[in-house]
Amino acid sequence: MDRRGLSVTIVALMLAVMMTSSTTASPGMNAMQSPGSEDGQPTAEHNTLYMFGNAGLTNCNTKFNNTNAESAEYGEDTRGGNGELNLKLTCRMEPTLDEDVILAVGEMIEMNFMLNLNGQWTNGQETCEGSCENLNISLAKGGREVAIKEFDSLSDGENQVMWSLPVTEDLTTWNGSQESFTVEFTMVIKSQAGGWFSAEDEAVFGLFFTHPSHAPAYNASVTFPILNESAVEELTGGGGGGDDDAGLLPGFTSMIGIGGLAAAALLRANEDEE
Repeated sequence: MDRRGLSVTIVALMLAVMMTSSTTASPGMNAMQSPGSEDGQPTAEHNTLYMFGNAGLTNCNTKFNNTNAESAEYGEDTRGGNGELNLKLTCRMEPTLDEDVILAVGEMIEMNFMLNLNGQWTNGQETCEGSCENLNISLAKGGREVAIKEFDSLSDGENQVMWSLPVTEDLTTWNGSQESFTVEFTMVIKSQAGGWFSAEDEAVFGLFFTHPSHAPAYNASVTFPILNESAVEELTGGGGGGDDDAGLLPGFTSMIGIGGLAAAALLRANEDEE
């Protein structure tokens, strides 16, 4: 290979390295759960939302920190007799979100909950004749629902419920002044009174909160792929650039410019030697 060909090859390799580092390093996401920030606010490093509440499930709150001395380990709501447990548990962020947050499009929001269930909730089975309801979990920006999923394969006893939610454009930006992270659980469970030859089948919905004594699977949590500050600056135009650059990947224009200068320098050196 002559020197000119070698120079072109070196430039191509330089561009490939720059493109790889730009697309993989810029998001700055932490796939592992962290203990959280001191103020309970999200960052790229402290990106896991933890859930807390009381034993009667009359309160549920969340923050980006895994400690809450006032929280119960487990909360439960029940109904007996021939009753119906109409559950609606809303878990809001406390403190509320105080700065805008941007998530990485195409990455996953990972949710993990451990539930304890009993009763009847599948329509068409036993005493459920249309009024029962499977578990539904929804994610909301403040009061606006942006995603919901139904879980129809749960059973009596403990159930680990996991939901991997892709980040779409509607889920990318969270306005710090009015769009705090909110998670809601809804379910309708029927109980059945006992008789001479049968025990009572009580309706039960239980949620294991985040607690130091729990194994990771028992900590109710949601992990978000939050972009770090440098990635946000690139996405929002912090690096400059005109309309001609619209639609390019963040940092792509800079890479082209740097690569062009490198190519020019190498080719000029070859010409001087010739």
